[in-house]
Amino acid sequence: MIAKILSIAGKEIRSYLHSWGGILVFVVFYIVTGLFFTLLILNYSQFSVEAAREGTQQLLGELSLTQFVFSSFFLNLGNALICLVPFLTMRSFSAEKREQTLELFFTYPLSDFEIVLGKYLGLLFVFILLFLPTLGYLPLVYYFGGEFEWGPIISSYLGFFILGGAYLALGLYISSLTATIVFSAVMSFGVLAFLFLTDWLAGFAPGFWGPFFSAISPVKHYQDFTLGVIDLGNVTFFLFFILYFIFLTLRSIETRNWKG
Repeated sequence: MIAKILSIAGKEIRSYLHSWGGILVFVVFYIVTGLFFTLLILNYSQFSVEAAREGTQQLLGELSLTQFVFSSFFLNLGNALICLVPFLTMRSFSAEKREQTLELFFTYPLSDFEIVLGKYLGLLFVFILLFLPTLGYLPLVYYFGGEFEWGPIISSYLGFFILGGAYLALGLYISSLTATIVFSAVMSFGVLAFLFLTDWLAGFAPGFWGPFFSAISPVKHYQDFTLGVIDLGNVTFFLFFILYFIFLTLRSIETRNWKG
């Protein structure tokens, strides 16, 4: 079973990396994240100079480089996934349905679980390849004399990975619902945008709805990771999120058995 799952994952990875769309996503991601990280470093440097000039080093001590640069970097990187994930997941099942190659999978000795998990692991590996080069920022900052705390950085990477995994599971499910790639991307973006807004809605919604929106907000659960806090409740939320949408994806592709 493992060999079959890895074979499907490998096919998913190759199809993505051999497409112009996949390469474009990588290039845009690296340019945007690189520019954003550079701006944060420059702003922190300017802030440091002004604090030293005005004698407010105590304020600088309270706001470390880790908080000012890396926490902000990962918070905004998490928000960027709202636009990134739809491009990663839109072809997963939609393209297979459009090109009528999905039925070929069902003629092979493969279970629905192996197909879904293989595609999900392929997406997850592509996602890891996407953000792995950002580790290069750490030695670069250290080389130029920057000091940072490892705890918040490790937890931020863990949080970003698990947040991305949750969003990919949702995007995979939506892709299984339609044969139209553009519609898959638009729907994924719409749902992710709504989930992003739930953190904002929690502060305004009356009565029961405030705690409800806060409880289902991925942003709310992700924020603690960027501050160096790994809470079991947050980890459980994202793991349940992933399992739930993988389960829905399984149910979605099983609907072929209901026809006729």
